[in-house]
Amino acid sequence: MFSLSYLLLVSKMSVSMILISVLVSVCVSVVNCNPGNFELGGMVWFDFLSAAMVFLTLYISMLMFMESCGSERRQQMKTAMVALCAVLISAFGLTNLFFFFFFFESVLIPVLFLILVWGYQPERLQAGTYMVLYTSLGSFPFLFAISMMVSSGLSDMMQSLTMVFNRSVCWFYWFYMLGFLIKLPMFPFHLWLPKAHVEAPVVGSMILAGILLKLGGYGMIRYLMLIIVGSTTFVYSLLLSVALVGGLLTSMMCLRQVDLKSLVAYSSVGHMSLVILGVLSNKMVGYLGSLLMMLGHGLCSSGLFLLVNLFYKQSTSRSIMFNKGGLAVFPSLALFCFLLSSGNMAAPPTLNFVGEVFLFMTSSSVSGWFVLTVGLMSFMSACYCLFFYGVCCHGKNNEVRECFVSFSNLLNLFLHWFPLNFLFVFL
Repeated sequence: MFSLSYLLLVSKMSVSMILISVLVSVCVSVVNCNPGNFELGGMVWFDFLSAAMVFLTLYISMLMFMESCGSERRQQMKTAMVALCAVLISAFGLTNLFFFFFFFESVLIPVLFLILVWGYQPERLQAGTYMVLYTSLGSFPFLFAISMMVSSGLSDMMQSLTMVFNRSVCWFYWFYMLGFLIKLPMFPFHLWLPKAHVEAPVVGSMILAGILLKLGGYGMIRYLMLIIVGSTTFVYSLLLSVALVGGLLTSMMCLRQVDLKSLVAYSSVGHMSLVILGVLSNKMVGYLGSLLMMLGHGLCSSGLFLLVNLFYKQSTSRSIMFNKGGLAVFPSLALFCFLLSSGNMAAPPTLNFVGEVFLFMTSSSVSGWFVLTVGLMSFMSACYCLFFYGVCCHGKNNEVRECFVSFSNLLNLFLHWFPLNFLFVFL
């Protein structure tokens, strides 16, 4: 891995694409050859969840490398992206809880570097401060939880703790996984996400929406495998209720956004609240629905941020007032805007559709009120996705714009859309 990372840094972009493709192929071959668990030396442990997250990390990183070809200070950006990819793979692959916490927090450094160096506006310093304060302060309770588990005589390895739990941790489980809820993010801890997305460059937004938000869901699944959570307690009901109602509110807020990046960022909060429902359900169909929702959202939201950046290059603005009439100016972008918007509203046969079906089944087994809330969230997602497509692609724009979209940009959008719609074949 370190040798390939070094070659990614010193080689040309074409060689980098080939090497990342080799990493993706090796990951897929490991999963296919060993459908169970893959363990290496007691420290590296890959099951289906870890392999899926690593595969998503490598795939989104490959698309980020494709998009960064024309960026300023390309070599420094490539260094930051390779460091970020290595940290994410370590977080998803290592089984030691302390190492997982270390790499979970180390992700902030390259992301903050991307925002501060390649950000668009002077407010990027405030956005970076929000992100660091929210995510770092919320993660310290988890460090206290794993320290308390180890001090009580338990192991710090995930696979050895699968059937063991600590009753003292169960009492305040919601407090100990606060860092995961902030990283997802959950309402009302989502305020750092729109600021970070608006100020980040396109590759920063792609990795934020595609991978970093999935660290929270991955950590919640791993943590809830170690403890027993009562589904009849007041804290459990309150946590799920706040997450779903907050997701509904943020979905409604998407309809009044004037910044296209903010619209896509707030839609991520609504989708991640469904992931919280699936993880906290303590049911296998809920876990599977959360995993499919994370994979589908990672591909779809990353493609939407890339699409918004292409609109920005054409109009030099992210405002909806300056991005009308795209169907007449650049019909190729309008086509991908329709395809990715339909994927974001969970239209079949996308991964988001399969994940939402599983999460509907999960909500019906938990509470009937949750079925109503999830149904309203699904309706609102269709509303703001149609609003996004209608505003960007229809209407009349009086400004004369140069409509040039390179083949690499269209290929990048296609590589976002294709696995989103055809991975369901392998389910």
